[in-house]
Order: sequence, then C-alpha cells, then structure tokens
Amino acid sequence: MSNLGILIEDAGFATDGIQNQAELLKLIKGRIKNWSKGNLPPFMTLATDKNCLKTVQKWRKKICKRAEKLIVFGIGGSSLGGEMLVNGLKTKVGLPVKFYDNVDPDTLSNLAKVNWRKTFLLVVSKSGGTAETLSQLLTTLPTIQNRLGSDIHQHVAVITQNPRSDLGRIAKLFGIPIIDHPAVGGRFSALSVVGLIPAAVAGADVAGLLKGANSMQKKCLLADMDKNPALKGATSQYLMAQQKKNISVYMSYGQKLDRVAAWQSQLLGESLGKIDNMGRSHGLTPVAARGVTDQHSQLQLYLDGPNDKQFTLFYDPKSCKRGNTVSKRFTKKLKKLESVTPLIGRSTGQLFRAEFLGTRDALINRDLPVRTLNIASGNSVAFGEMIILLESEIVILAELLGVDAYDQPAVEDSKIRARVYLAQGNP
Repeated sequence: MSNLGILIEDAGFATDGIQNQAELLKLIKGRIKNWSKGNLPPFMTLATDKNCLKTVQKWRKKICKRAEKLIVFGIGGSSLGGEMLVNGLKTKVGLPVKFYDNVDPDTLSNLAKVNWRKTFLLVVSKSGGTAETLSQLLTTLPTIQNRLGSDIHQHVAVITQNPRSDLGRIAKLFGIPIIDHPAVGGRFSALSVVGLIPAAVAGADVAGLLKGANSMQKKCLLADMDKNPALKGATSQYLMAQQKKNISVYMSYGQKLDRVAAWQSQLLGESLGKIDNMGRSHGLTPVAARGVTDQHSQLQLYLDGPNDKQFTLFYDPKSCKRGNTVSKRFTKKLKKLESVTPLIGRSTGQLFRAEFLGTRDALINRDLPVRTLNIASGNSVAFGEMIILLESEIVILAELLGVDAYDQPAVEDSKIRARVYLAQGNP
C-alpha cells in the first residue's frame, strides 16, 4: 500500500509457501540487494533521468506550438505504454493524441483525411527496423512531403535507439529530427520519451508520474517481503503458477484504466513466455477483460470453470462519484417493476461500483486469488507507482521462473516467415 495514490488490496495472494524454497528466495533477495546498491535494471533508471524530463518538456512545447493534434506510429511497446498514459491521464488542456498500432488497411485509410499542417507525427521504433512501423511511415510520407514540402521536419520526428537503422536513415534523408530511445526494452519504456512525450502532449502531469515511480521504486528495492509490494506480488504469482493457476486475468473497471490491461498483457506475455536453460517452458497467459462488460461474457467461466486463474482488478474509486442518476420523479410510475426498483435514486457510478464489488466478492467467495489495484482517475502519481510496481513484479517473477525477462527470441520466427511471404510478391 502506498500513501501517494495506489492502494493494493488482496485476497488469496499468499506468500507463505515460498519459505519452503529457501535457496530460491535467497537468490531473489540477493538480486534485489544488488539493485539497491545501484546496479539497477534499465527500466529503474528512467524515473530519475532528468535529461529525459528536459527532452520531454522541450518536445511537448514544440509539438503543441506547431500542431493541434499528435499522431503516433508504433507497435507493441512502442505504443502500448503511451496509449495507457494518454488514455488514463489526458486533460482538457492537452492536445488529442491518436495511436496507430497496426497495419490494418481499413484503419490506416483514416490517415487520408489528416491535415498535416495542423498535425505532428511521432514515429517510434526502438530497433529502427520494425516492418509495421516502417510500412506505416513509408505509405504516409509521400502525402506529408507533398503537403508540407521543406516544412516536413517541423511536423515529424522519430524515436529510435539506432540512428544508423533504416528508420534513422530515412529520417536523415528527409531532414527529420531523431530523438534517442533509451537502452531499455520497448515494453519497459512507458516512463521514457516513448510514453512521456505523448502523455505530456495530452496534458498529463509528467513530473507527477516520475514522482510516483520514484516513490514505488524505493519500496521495490527493499528485501523485506512485507514492505516490498513487488516482491510479495511476484512471489504470490509464482506460487500460484506452481499450483497450475497460470492464467492471469486483468480486469479494468474505469474507462481511463482500459489500456492498462493491454499494456500489462504484453509485459507479462512477452517477458515470461520463455524456455529456461533446462529446456522447460514457462509463462503465465494474460487475459484482458473489461468491467462490467465482460461480466456478461467471461465471468461464468471464471466462477464455474477450471480453477486455473489468478485475478488482478484495476479499479477507479472516483468512478462512483460520476454518472447520471435514475430520477425518482421520472420513475414514480415504475417503482413496482422488480428490475427498476433497485436503480431508483442511484447513479450509473453507484451501479458501476456495486457491479465491481459484486464481481470481486463472487470471485473471493469461490476461494479464487484476487487482488485489486485502486487507482484514482487522472492521478499521475498513482500511474507512476503502478508502472514501476508491475514492471518490478515481472522482472522478479522472471527470476523466480529462471528466464530472461528482457528478450523475446521466439517472436523472430514470425517476423522471418512474414518476410518470406513478402518476398514471394503476393502473400
């Protein structure tokens, strides 16, 4: 539990069994102790990177001065973190931000309507060779150049770690500025320029984000399990996976939290789905769900189906204060209707909270492991805390499983096969 923004409640996320694996626990605590001495994982260096904050502020000013909206090209970690922050923290004083995270031709057709003189384009690829992102850019760049001419560099920028990559070379050819991507994996880059520039343009309190991240990071560097929420969370999830509860359901309650489940699904799936040095496969399968919508599509399975799941609920406690109220006067003639009576005098926000509580309690009543991360809507500090907490959990969980949290070797197989189809000329 934090005193800044995020409140963690759990039922069934126990850590008692880890004491029976003393050597493993000793190894993990040793790794955390090493982190606390300054040998931090790359993602933990972001919260205190003052140069990053300066870069974000500089580009926020440039973009807001030159454009009325921001478009972001990117996929996976180059998009999900920024989407999560913009969706959760955008304000009325910020610019609209639109992410294109696919090469679906029907979606990309919307770009034909863009007024590029009033729009800024940010292209993100850590490697600089991502096929989808290059395709997005190369199919759009002719139109931008035609409409902007020599002003193209005023309305486009790229983020890449490798300026000598194909994306970097394209940028140099067209005079497009390059922003350095930090030496951190894409799915761990939400608190870098990748996520912070779109968030800042949307009006988010970036300084608050980093404040929350820094506060939680200090907790995640403690060796005491009762004081380190990431160590406790990771250990609990590891023990449940050992009990064959290896499906992780992430259900978000609150529109501003909708993209959190998508971001967390990539973080979990791509970080843990690995083969260890002994040739054994590991991983937890993420399932993203949306409350209350998916109570009507998935909850039956969760309650009466196989006991192979663990649940994390993201809840916005402020949502109960919002929404229209069912008028007592308007429903005066309807108060005898059984389905209507409980709703009279209640707001949609109150119903939303009741639905959340009912679902949470129903899961707990089935003795299923459930935890809730309460995150007040629009709270940048809480979002910063949440990001560091969940990233730290994943890295510790990877250590417990004996896999590398940062690579994704199997994904290359799909990419290689896709290139073969392209080379054939007509996939």
